[in-house]
Amino acid sequence: MEGQVRKGNVTARRGGSRLRHAASPALILGVLAGASACEDSATGTGWTSVRDTLPGGVSSVTHTPPADPATTWTLVEEMRVGTIEGGRPDSFGELKGLVLLAGGGFAIFDSQAQEIRVFGRDGSHLATHGRRGEGPGEFIDANGLMVDPRGRLWVPDSRLTRMSVFDPVAGFLESFRFISFVRGWVWMGRMTGDGRIVKHDNDMLRIFDGTMTQVDSVLLPSESDEEYDPNDDPSSFEGMMAVPFYAYSPARIGRNADMWSAEPAASHYRIVRWNPGADTTLIVTVERPPVPVTAAERDSAIADVRESLAQFRGITREMDWSKIPATKPPVTSLFESADGNLWVLVPSVDGVATYDVLAPDGAYLGSASSPDLNPVPWLDPVVQGDAWWRIVTDELDVPYVVRARIVPVG
Repeated sequence: MEGQVRKGNVTARRGGSRLRHAASPALILGVLAGASACEDSATGTGWTSVRDTLPGGVSSVTHTPPADPATTWTLVEEMRVGTIEGGRPDSFGELKGLVLLAGGGFAIFDSQAQEIRVFGRDGSHLATHGRRGEGPGEFIDANGLMVDPRGRLWVPDSRLTRMSVFDPVAGFLESFRFISFVRGWVWMGRMTGDGRIVKHDNDMLRIFDGTMTQVDSVLLPSESDEEYDPNDDPSSFEGMMAVPFYAYSPARIGRNADMWSAEPAASHYRIVRWNPGADTTLIVTVERPPVPVTAAERDSAIADVRESLAQFRGITREMDWSKIPATKPPVTSLFESADGNLWVLVPSVDGVATYDVLAPDGAYLGSASSPDLNPVPWLDPVVQGDAWWRIVTDELDVPYVVRARIVPVG
């Protein structure tokens, strides 16, 4: 069954594979026009919040921080697993999956070795499952890892058109056939809290049950059907390289199979939660002041683009540098924690990675700052309770799994 999304859209660049998700500005403005504030409260952190109920029952929350917002929590590294030495279970190649397990351990999927590796709470290696091949429990080109509500590990292999399921200790259990219309470099699916799998394939969300039988699909409408012209693309230089500091609209599938979309603006950012095939359920506006791109940052970005174009494409002509924005994107990325809170990565004046943390109902919970960990950009952090996990690399590009504790400031 297919349904049309009424609130929310997706734009596919015809010159590439990047997808941009955002709630429709016209639809949002339409519902906001009929809103009236029903609550005005302070959060205890210097932020003020106004909660509205929009026509149709949609909840809207607007947060305004103080002029110099303080950080509520900081992330303190307490464990790092990985090594530069070869031939060990903690010698990682290309990591394309990280999940947490019962008891505080974790599992990773190393796509270079095509292996699942399971580790205990203390970082000790417990088991390795899978290898290259086409037999049961083997992979050709798997590119992700999920954990279901029963604690089993799911590994998608689009080239083999199957999903393999493992017990973290006992190993391979069973596999199911499925077809992914868009493979992607890393898996673009999500295991929901009730054991379904939601997969993003171009302009479609496909929903599978616990046997990888497709039980539903939702068509995501395209914003425009016009033919892509790289010269008119504000996000790229002639369709060849991304414009530094361009504000994209990141989106994520939530644990309840809903969607979170970020919409950037000059003086704020807006987060929209919507049910594919249904309606918008929540709008959160955060009026953070814009963070300027410094002259040094702009010059450095231009130098990097020039070098890359010359080295990889043999192009030495000047680009239209006026495309580079004067301010940094108000939202870099977002992800949902295990308890349903939304973590929104925002820029800071001092360059320290900062997350605004929002409750499922849109309430502002606080902001967390992260040390310079050099995280890999293709995998989100994993947050469960007061533990924050991420895959990072060092100056030699050696990957590690880091666990940090979320600690109150002061």
